[in-house]
Amino acid sequence: MIEGLAKAVVEPLAARWRNTALGTSLTLWLAALLVHVLSRPEAAKCAAGARSLPCRIADVDHIGPALLLVAGFATAIGTAFLAAGVAPGLFTLLTDDSWRAGPAPVAWAGSLLVRRHTRRRTRLSTLDETTGASALADMRSQVKYAELRARYPLEEEWPVSPSACGNALAAVSERLNRKLGLDLTVVWGPLLAILPEGQYSRLVAQSSVILGRCQQLLIAVGGLALAPLFPLRWALAWSLACLLAALAFRHGLLRETMAFGAEVHTVVVAHRIPLYAAYGLPAPVGPEDEKRCGEAFSGILRSFDYADPPTGITYDWQPPVPTPPLGP
Repeated sequence: MIEGLAKAVVEPLAARWRNTALGTSLTLWLAALLVHVLSRPEAAKCAAGARSLPCRIADVDHIGPALLLVAGFATAIGTAFLAAGVAPGLFTLLTDDSWRAGPAPVAWAGSLLVRRHTRRRTRLSTLDETTGASALADMRSQVKYAELRARYPLEEEWPVSPSACGNALAAVSERLNRKLGLDLTVVWGPLLAILPEGQYSRLVAQSSVILGRCQQLLIAVGGLALAPLFPLRWALAWSLACLLAALAFRHGLLRETMAFGAEVHTVVVAHRIPLYAAYGLPAPVGPEDEKRCGEAFSGILRSFDYADPPTGITYDWQPPVPTPPLGP
């Protein structure tokens, strides 16, 4: 039910090579080089006849050091590009239901994560119900309800995602569907088509930040693969540093996704009336009419793709604006 929002995050970045976590990649490899030199001081010098690849590159006539520097930058850039290429697919896997049709291990892991998030949502809902004991308890309940509302869909029948980011997007989709009757899976694309340029640019910028955090998370996790290259004591310290960085980037990814969801909610509420007008459908005349109009509009959009058109709907096209004559 949140494919539209996941697609909105991924698509604007798919062809933007400049939105890569190059700084994070460069930091990773410089830190790895520093740890390697500190853990093995002899590695900083190439003995006569050394056959290691860095030493062989450094010994190439007068351009060896320059080639070694270029090779280092190429490695950092290649890592950043690899993370940029994997990040959209990873974010989509974490935020929609494609994992259910994946290989058995992926489906099994996704099911475990869904159960975990379902228990967490239930726990937050239970805390929200414990009110009235004291002012402090009521305040704590309000904070937990705000967390529940921002991180999880409130309706029990709404599907839970295996990731925190997917559930944050699902919370926005569920709230708009429950209050306005709009299904973002079919509404989001048409809404983007009518958005003003400034608003659209803000959404793209926010999605760029989200996938940047996702790339940083991938680089931090991938850094664990370098741990076997170091002595045991240094490998443990390196692994701990990578895990702490990954946790920090995961927290940033979740926060940016929640901020994107809040922006989506504002955009839909603010621009739903022009959206109705663009499709020749009457706008709601009052708050009590919002859900009926939203469900009718979502049904019309679904009928354009795969469903039967809803009955009892009359188009309300605005009269065309006359084109001014050309010339005198």
